[in-house]
Amino acid sequence: MRTHTKIQSAAFKRWLLLPIMSLAMLACGHLGDRTTVVYGKVFDENQVPVDSILVQLRGAKMTGSIELKSTYTDENGDYEIALEVPRKFGQINVVIPYGNYNPDFGKIYSQATDIGGQSRPMIGKKTQWDFKLLFK
Repeated sequence: MRTHTKIQSAAFKRWLLLPIMSLAMLACGHLGDRTTVVYGKVFDENQVPVDSILVQLRGAKMTGSIELKSTYTDENGDYEIALEVPRKFGQINVVIPYGNYNPDFGKIYSQATDIGGQSRPMIGKKTQWDFKLLFK
């Protein structure tokens, strides 16, 4: 009788422990969906859409950030980046890089600013992130 009780107790603990561990891992982001979509529009100070501008999605770590994926804006100034963010990144940023990466940007514009009041892009979510380019 005691052996039967021990077996039932062990099975009950395993049955109880599995959902608790799953919830804990989900809360820590280990089981959550990390498919992330960031989309938006790039326009100039006159609200005119700007095409051929490179937009990057960067993964942030304690030691800095690295490019995860990039795309160029279309003729309407629209872009969309979708990817499964690796687990080693706890945060993502969307940027318009300077220099040789973005020659069309550097010829005409001095700075890219994000539009105030936007929600920061979150891993596992779909987020709109628009940019305004300032003329030189």
